[in-house]
Amino acid sequence: MEKNPWWKNVQGPFLQWRGPAGIKEDGGGCTRGRGRVGPMVIHRAAASRDKDAIVKAVEEGHDVNEVEGAGNTPLHFACYEGWLEGCELLLSLGAKVNASNNAGDRPWHWARNMGHTDVMAFLEKNGGVRDQGQVLVQDHVPKVKDFYQKECWAHHPKPHQEYMDFRKKQDEALEAERSKLVPGM
Repeated sequence: MEKNPWWKNVQGPFLQWRGPAGIKEDGGGCTRGRGRVGPMVIHRAAASRDKDAIVKAVEEGHDVNEVEGAGNTPLHFACYEGWLEGCELLLSLGAKVNASNNAGDRPWHWARNMGHTDVMAFLEKNGGVRDQGQVLVQDHVPKVKDFYQKECWAHHPKPHQEYMDFRKKQDEALEAERSKLVPGM
């Protein structure tokens, strides 16, 4: 256990977990990367090129802009697949064309990386931009002591409150174990 871990140097207020919704202004990104963050029904349907499953999921109340742990939306997945019809459907259902993931990649970048020029053109026609979005670091990734004090990271959202509570409990348990005469007993 570090004597002065980074998470003890961060002052609130902290983010409150509101489900698998993007935390950036552009609608993407997720700092809660510890396991699955949502059901990812539409993500799986987009990756499988299943138009009916996307429509059904939206009708059942699933969010067309849900993000997974890396901050990707279903539109990222459809662009990766080069599935133009899926991209059209997702945008018609309210998908955010410029949502950027944790690395700053927008759906346009995923289409470009896979060589899907028709999808790139479609996105641009519908307001898609080529510039990189903001980069995010997830809660559980160790940060340098002064991460939140550095000007270049001043835009970065604070960790989630539930993560800060988790770290506190984890350190308390470790300290309790260390204070035992015989650890583990």
